[in-house]
Amino acid sequence: MEFRKSTLSEREQFYNKEFSVAKLKAWFKKNNLQLPQLCAVDAGSESGIILDKKNKDIMLYFKFSELQKKIKKYMPEDVYYDRNRYKNPDKILKTLDFNNLNNRLSEELVFDIDIDNLGLKGKNELSDSNLRKLYEIALKMRKELLNMGFKKVGIVYSGRGFHAHVFDKKASLLSVKQRDELNKKLRKYPIDPWVSRGYIRLIRMPYSLHGLVSRVVTPVNVSKGFEIKKTMPRFMK
Repeated sequence: MEFRKSTLSEREQFYNKEFSVAKLKAWFKKNNLQLPQLCAVDAGSESGIILDKKNKDIMLYFKFSELQKKIKKYMPEDVYYDRNRYKNPDKILKTLDFNNLNNRLSEELVFDIDIDNLGLKGKNELSDSNLRKLYEIALKMRKELLNMGFKKVGIVYSGRGFHAHVFDKKASLLSVKQRDELNKKLRKYPIDPWVSRGYIRLIRMPYSLHGLVSRVVTPVNVSKGFEIKKTMPRFMK
């Protein structure tokens, strides 16, 4: 199954005909999450496929209410949301000072289980068997998180792996030290500790397009299992 970079016209096709803000809002509501305050897009830094070269190598931030407008403006390679909630998100947008902890109220706990963390190299790293292996790892880690006392943990296919979202409110209030302790307990899993400890605030937006592999970031119904075919945008079928 082919994984490749999406063209600008394919991104435009996807966001005009497949992406749904209503569906995205329903995902946040279903999981008892407030809508993000801030979002961001990468217009095309890694692929070099970009509408306006001046936007290369920068992250473009905006309010969630502007999501559809900004996607149409940039036709981005990647779309993210900021897991933090801020006392004053407008100030963050103005200053881009994300290190002021006095302005932070909480941060959704997410674990990044990426194919790169398995140490695989070569053209077949995203093979069905490797993604299946990674999914089984994500399920095992989800079970362990539930056994730790968390009530609701969701799995989202990210394009190159899986994200384990912990939706419990208490998880969003954990300190960096407590997140580090969790990472130590889960170090047998191929996670990126920078994401779960909170140093990387952005996470891929569900139902958006991962432009480097041409796959849809897809929430997984764990009772039905994961099917890679269901993550393919129409232009890849």
